[in-house]
Amino acid sequence: MGISTYEVMYIQALDNYPFNVEECIEKLQYVIAADDEHAGAHCLMGLIYEEQLKDYKQAEYYYRMALYLDRDYSPVYSHLAGLLINLGRLEEALAIIDAGLRVPGIDKASMLYYKGLLYEKFEMYATAIQYYTDAKKVCLNNSFMDTMDEHIKRVKTKKGMDKKSEKNKSDKKQEKKKKQELS
Repeated sequence: MGISTYEVMYIQALDNYPFNVEECIEKLQYVIAADDEHAGAHCLMGLIYEEQLKDYKQAEYYYRMALYLDRDYSPVYSHLAGLLINLGRLEEALAIIDAGLRVPGIDKASMLYYKGLLYEKFEMYATAIQYYTDAKKVCLNNSFMDTMDEHIKRVKTKKGMDKKSEKNKSDKKQEKKKKQELS
C-alpha cells in the first residue's frame, strides 16, 4: 500500500509553509476536502490562521478539530497551548499541556517550556524557573537549552523587580508614617 495522493499533498503543504502560504493553503484545502479527518491538515490550517491571519478564533477551531480527530497527534498540543496562553486563557492552557504530556512521543521539553511560560504569566516565578529547568533536562537540542537559559534569566530579573517593588512600597509606607507622626 502506497502513500495516498492527499498525504502527498499534505507533505507538499508542510514543505511550503511558511515560505509559500498561498500554495500551502491550496494544498490543505484539497487535503481537507478529500479527507476531512486529516488531523495534520487541520493543525497546519490552524497554524496559518494563527500566525499569518491573526484569526485566533479560527486557529483554535482548527486546533481543536485536530485534537478531536486524533488525540495522539502530538504537534497540536503545543500550538493550542501557546495560543491559549497568548489569549490569557491560562487554565485551559494548563489542561491542554497536562493532556499533551500524556501523549506518546510528544516533545516533553516543549510542553514543559509552555508550562513554564504559563506559570510566568501567573507570576509564579519560582515555579516557572523550575519548569524551564525541567525542560532543559529533557531537551536534546543545544539551541533550545540556550533559549531556556534566557527564559530563566528573564524570570529571575522579574523576580528581582518584584522584590524591589515590595521594598519601595514598604519604604513609602514608613515615610508616610513618619510624616503623620511629625504632623
